[in-house]
Amino acid sequence: MIHRALTHRTSRYSALALLCVFSTVAVRADIIELTSGGRLDGKIIQSDDSDTSTFLIELTAGGRLAIPRSQVTRIDSISDAEAEYSKLAYTSPDTIVAHEKLAEWCREHKLTNEYKRQLERIVELDPDNAEARAALGFHRKDGQWMDRDDVMNSRGLVMYEGHYLAPQQIKLIEQQKKVRVTQADWNKRIGQLRRWITGSRQDKVAQAHAEILAINDPAAAGAIVAVLRHENVPDLKRLWIEVASRLNSRSAIDALVDLSLTDPDEDIRHLCLEYLIKSGRPGLSTPYVRALKDRNNEVVNRAAVALGQIKDRDSLGPLIDALITKHRFKVSDANPDQHAYTFSKDSSAFSFGGGGPQFVTQAVRNRAVLDTLLTMSGGISFEYDQQQWRGWLAAQTKANAVDIRRDK
Repeated sequence: MIHRALTHRTSRYSALALLCVFSTVAVRADIIELTSGGRLDGKIIQSDDSDTSTFLIELTAGGRLAIPRSQVTRIDSISDAEAEYSKLAYTSPDTIVAHEKLAEWCREHKLTNEYKRQLERIVELDPDNAEARAALGFHRKDGQWMDRDDVMNSRGLVMYEGHYLAPQQIKLIEQQKKVRVTQADWNKRIGQLRRWITGSRQDKVAQAHAEILAINDPAAAGAIVAVLRHENVPDLKRLWIEVASRLNSRSAIDALVDLSLTDPDEDIRHLCLEYLIKSGRPGLSTPYVRALKDRNNEVVNRAAVALGQIKDRDSLGPLIDALITKHRFKVSDANPDQHAYTFSKDSSAFSFGGGGPQFVTQAVRNRAVLDTLLTMSGGISFEYDQQQWRGWLAAQTKANAVDIRRDK
């Protein structure tokens, strides 16, 4: 540690000598900044005359100076230790030994910046001073002194907001900051446009409608999706859907897919699907294939209808699996004092009730799934016989593989 090395060096001097060099009366001082850009170290004192247009300053370096108040831009008070340091720094000789002693004094009085300043002056006078270099965070590498920034830079890292990060990380953080600011701006703007378009001023209504239709920034997707999910005016909902469909945004696509499966308004569901198909986005069938396993049987059939319009042959296997699905249904509100055991005729459903609502798990044949399979197979039908459908699909897959090999 530098302070140990410095303390060791100062041990060569007697306590009396140190006292003589550093003894001074601790007095709070001021830093006076001038309009000229300069500064004075001293203490503003009260004068006996009645002239209030000037400051009387007792300078740290010695002597007094009167200057017009109009030439003073700022006065900062400093601590007793800082004031004492100013006097010591002014009177101390510019030698390595003197700066080492003053650095140790700064360390003891917790004057961090001043301590560093003294170490830096030692390095200026003695570039290979190992103790001062170490205290400043330098390391010797390949015969060269390198500070922490140099070492981290050699590893491809730079200081950013108090941490060493790779340039790629910094770029990503800056992009995320920009996105957050942009999203906040869009939230505010969309909220304003929503108020205008439902207001009574026709000029604002027209302006809002035109601005909404002109939105094409993907950063607006979050705000558009938020207002779309809470919109209860049908015409406005259709407007937000149209805008969302044009945005190159995953969140906008996900919102339209969700509405196409769950919105209670059939026209809204069809409109969302129409825009999605028209966009021609790759991988559109994926969320609808996942929806074939939904717990809600209505969603399963709506997903099948969507897949029939998308016409992605990779969805044939999942559609066959979804010909018959099992779902849990509420069948009655039971008497708390009664228990019931229920079996369906085909033993495909069973329930045990009592103490509350009764539910039954039942296998359901999905007509919309079968209709989609009929369309995509070119009219071939095995009804709900999943085994035959799987055999047909395997044969189709094998035939396609043979055709591909022949093309080669």
